[in-house]
Order: sequence, then C-alpha cells, then structure tokens
Amino acid sequence: MTKVVLKTLSSVAVASILLVGCGGTPKPKEQPDFRCRQDGVLAPKWTCNPYVEGSIAAVGIAKMNAGHDKSMQLSEAMADGRDALASQISTKVSNLFKSYKGTTGTGASATYDNTSSKVSKQLANQTLNGSRSVDSWRNPKTNELYLLVTVSNKPVKDAMGKAIKTSFKNDKAMYQKFLASQAQGDLDKELEKSGN
Repeated sequence: MTKVVLKTLSSVAVASILLVGCGGTPKPKEQPDFRCRQDGVLAPKWTCNPYVEGSIAAVGIAKMNAGHDKSMQLSEAMADGRDALASQISTKVSNLFKSYKGTTGTGASATYDNTSSKVSKQLANQTLNGSRSVDSWRNPKTNELYLLVTVSNKPVKDAMGKAIKTSFKNDKAMYQKFLASQAQGDLDKELEKSGN
C-alpha cells in the first residue's frame, strides 16, 4: 500500500510541476525600440531626425581629429551642417522653379532650368549667413561631435521672393507679382510639408 501511495504522490507532484511550469503567466512581448541611436549609443532625437519649429534644420557631424582639437572639430561639424542646409535649400528652390517651367515656360521664356540652378545657389549662399548651431551632442563611444544647425524660414522666404522677381526675364510687373506670390505660397507649403 505504501508503494501505491508513493506512486500516487509522485504522479501528483509531477503533474503539479508540469501544470505550474506550463500554466505560468505568459512573458510580455518585447516592444521594438525606435529611439534614436548613433553607433549603438542612445542619442538625442534630433541626431536622427533634425527638426526645429519655424526653421530648416540639418545635422553636422565631425570626427575627432588626430590633434584632439575640439575647436577644429566644431568648425568641421558646422561646415558639414551648413552643407546639408545648402543642399536642402537648393533642392527646394530648384523643385519650385522646375514646376514653373512645366506650367508657365514657353518659347523664349523657357529658361527656368538655368535660372533655377543660379537662383538656388544664390539663395543658399544668402540664407546660410543666418545659420547657427542650436544644440550639440558628443558620442561617448566614437567621440564624434553632432551639431543641430538651423536657418530660420523667414530669410529663405524673403530671399526666394526677391530672387523670383529678379530672375525671370519678363518685364511685366503683374506677371512678376503673380510668380512671386505663387512661389511664396508654394515655398510655404513645401516648408510645412517637410516639417520645417
């Protein structure tokens, strides 16, 4: 009888262990981590997605140089950020001018491709004078310097209006005003769409 009781108790113990082991609370699923990382290190969100309300924003990055000259590294990061800003401004301006070529350019006045590249370079150079660094972060793993570089939308809009008025070879004042106001509205829309 003792053997029967031991076998029964053993069976109950094994069944209890199996039920407890299998019927425990399920582990929660791991949520994906979408936080910004640079070289595996948690970083400020702006290093992945540069954004500043009312401005065009870009990130400038510079590695630490052999002489460990932080001033030089800062200059290099600022130059990198300004290059990224210039590229954004030139692209936006060129795209706006090309859309006018498709809709209004005919005959002798269809010189917008050439005009757009000249104006976008001129506009980028003018507006970059107002660019500045608004935040910085140093990667503790790589010692790279990250700068958040911005330029306000207002000088870009103002320069765009002036550039359009002087770039097209049409002397009719009403046509110039129409193009300038249309471009200003389109530029506003583009800046809003890009979140800047």
